Amino acid sequence: MISMKAQAKKTALCVAIASASGIVVAELQPLDEVALNNIRGQAGLTIDIETKHTIGEFEYVDAGSLFIRDMSFGGIDGGFADNLRAKIDISGPNERIQKGFSDYVVWSELGFLDPNEADVAWATAKYKDQSTGEIGEVLGDGDLLIHVSATDFGYFSPDGLTKNTTADYADNLEMMKNSIDFKITQGELGLRSSDGSQETVLTRNLSIEAYLGYLDIMITNDGNGFSQTDEEGEPDGIRLGDSHIAIDVKFRVEDLDVDSTNNATNTFIDRNVTNPYLTLRDMRIHNERGADTLGSFGFASVEQKIAAATDIIPAYSELGAIAGGGPADIKDYGVDGVSIYDINVRWDWDLPHIQFGDTETSIGEVYFTDFVIHGTNLTISAH
Repeated sequence: MISMKAQAKKTALCVAIASASGIVVAELQPLDEVALNNIRGQAGLTIDIETKHTIGEFEYVDAGSLFIRDMSFGGIDGGFADNLRAKIDISGPNERIQKGFSDYVVWSELGFLDPNEADVAWATAKYKDQSTGEIGEVLGDGDLLIHVSATDFGYFSPDGLTKNTTADYADNLEMMKNSIDFKITQGELGLRSSDGSQETVLTRNLSIEAYLGYLDIMITNDGNGFSQTDEEGEPDGIRLGDSHIAIDVKFRVEDLDVDSTNNATNTFIDRNVTNPYLTLRDMRIHNERGADTLGSFGFASVEQKIAAATDIIPAYSELGAIAGGGPADIKDYGVDGVSIYDINVRWDWDLPHIQFGDTETSIGEVYFTDFVIHGTNLTISAH
């Protein structure tokens, strides 16, 4: 039996629930399209990365083969390549998304970097909307961007965010530039005969210690069509996919060492000739001098686009049969492939140690300043 007191509590609870439900229902309102356009969810995904991996051997087989042995990727200290953050966004109309060196602008606005430093001022002019204050770059509607930079640029301590004084501007900038380190090693790169009986090692003991400025991978949303190439940097006489992948990477190599040898066996050429032992030590790749350093923060730059390609002229062995049939349209006999185009490379290149043989003596030093490759393209198809 339920007591009167318990029954009263139960009744009161039901009344409260009913009243609350009525309030909730009363607050539910249909939203028109204008109101819906003003509602946005959390934009994009953030992925923090820590990785270290090795590959025993990679082999590309045609008739003979190309092989790479003992590859590894990790941190300079031998541990993980970490402090990597990938932000994935799909752009909306007129939306500014963090891209390129916009991270430096963010930290400058927070007071960690000198806004008058040349590279910082350049980045602010490029990535900050002076009317709205928004930071980033406007992409096409529906474009996908993967922006890889640092998880921590060096401003966080166990006690939280550390803001240094203006006297520390230079130190802060150096921390940002050195925040993502990585190391790549490779045992051997070489060629192998089809039966595996003979190998030629082209390089061995490759070691690269470097720092990443940023990596941007953008997939444009321009449809599934193809258009005739007609712009600088595009291959001539073919059609490229309207949508493409754009890759922009900024990096600084602080120490590259490599031994280049030729250990071909079963050869009638004297071994002293087939084993020249070209050795490079302490190579650096950067952009710290010359006439094009502004906006680089000292990092070398490689930019390129990748797209599907069609109407590629086929191999000569196939053209004879086509010609025998009379005039033909390239669309009827052209082959498909992939084009890597609008390749732009910009860096300075230091080779302080160039050695032949096992003398351990360098023949001299070589330095390239403002080394630039502009508008180059490579189109790949099968034959």
